[in-house]
Amino acid sequence: MTNGQHEYKMLVLTKRLKVPGLLETMTDQAPEVSRVMGKIEEDLGTSMAALDGGGWSINSHSVTVYNGLVIASILLSR
Repeated sequence: MTNGQHEYKMLVLTKRLKVPGLLETMTDQAPEVSRVMGKIEEDLGTSMAALDGGGWSINSHSVTVYNGLVIASILLSR
């Protein structure tokens, strides 16, 4: 989508937690979620560079943990 001179794209990256059923509280999940977010961050740079020729910057983001899956939705602009 474009708006004047700016172009926007949504990028969604997901990673599964290693032990989704064994971690009952968010405090228990924090180290595993942190590890998975590190992996998502690694993938994000590669994905942004490869998306339609690169040149993207992060405008906004949201992270959700759902049923053992970490979902990062990122709004990009250039």
